[in-house]
Amino acid sequence: MTSWKIKKEPEDFVVEELLSVSHTRDDHVVFTLEKTNWDTIAAIKAVARALGISQKRLGYAGLKDRRALTRQKVSVRDIERAQVERVNLPRLRILDIERGDRIRLGDHRGNRFEVLVRNAAVTPQDMEKIEHGFPNYFGVQRFGEVRPITHLVGRELVRQNFDKAVLIFLAKPFPADPHYEVRRRLWETRDFKKAKKEYPMSLKYERAMLDQIHKGSIEAMKALPLRLATLFIHAYQASIFNEIVKRRCEAVPLREVEEGDIIISYLNNRRVFTLAGAHNMDRIQRDGLCAAAPIVGYKTQVRGRMKSLTDSVLEEEGIAREDFKLNQLKVLSSRGTYREIMATPSTLSYENVKEGVWLRFSLPRGQYATVLLDYLFS
Repeated sequence: MTSWKIKKEPEDFVVEELLSVSHTRDDHVVFTLEKTNWDTIAAIKAVARALGISQKRLGYAGLKDRRALTRQKVSVRDIERAQVERVNLPRLRILDIERGDRIRLGDHRGNRFEVLVRNAAVTPQDMEKIEHGFPNYFGVQRFGEVRPITHLVGRELVRQNFDKAVLIFLAKPFPADPHYEVRRRLWETRDFKKAKKEYPMSLKYERAMLDQIHKGSIEAMKALPLRLATLFIHAYQASIFNEIVKRRCEAVPLREVEEGDIIISYLNNRRVFTLAGAHNMDRIQRDGLCAAAPIVGYKTQVRGRMKSLTDSVLEEEGIAREDFKLNQLKVLSSRGTYREIMATPSTLSYENVKEGVWLRFSLPRGQYATVLLDYLFS
């Protein structure tokens, strides 16, 4: 099925954060932020301005889709409830105000989704296809939807091709980009002085980089916020992970665990990595655990089939694990970690309607609704 569509209207894609507010200290005002057609960071900045405070005083657990109706918990310190109640911004609502603890990145357990997939229908057999798990790929959001360049910049950083990394970020053109023309001119001419005059003020990160480009590409990269620069490396790691998982699924059924696989389990909400072998295979199968693939970094260690798959992908990419040390930009170095190769939805239900099908499901933190939909309908 190729004609299915999502997000024709923001209300077609509803995301609600799964987070229980803690009350150990009760030193913050906590509320639900409901937003429509806002990205999370812009919405947080807008709320901070409305309150007349620094955005650093607001805490939130994760980023939510822009073109969607989303609800997530936000905390703010040193503020009165009445001040929060007076916030009035377009397409934003503040609900469920209470006292609670500070909310930090990663505090949420996952997200609940309610999605209208237009021009589509499902059957009970389709539901069986996903309820037992689907490949836990990183979604397109990790790489960029309008300009899918985040992983491409990361690749060149890891390869230490800093000039190319900077040029891709500044200029690689994509037709859907509203700034296509100025990027295309820079891509073709490499005229950074002219680009500095032409790039609009709204491209603040690009302009910050252009201000420093005369000092060299490494200094230009340092002009970006660390949070953004780190995303380049993470996106490249995600693209490698996706390729490893794709090849693994071509060789072995998704749910199958082999000796030598890394397994992730949880103890007191902490991740525990163990090696699969004859001694624990019964427990792995009983608990429904799956294999994990590497988020490759300079400390990555894998065995068995996963090692051969990882080695072949890295060889084709022309890199080694040690390259993630980024000696000239040490702050971007990554040790690497592991991620389950299977995602599993819960509270799954559907309703076929005139416009298409409503799907309702929950996913743990870090798993992508768009990947589930691609798996189900593509």
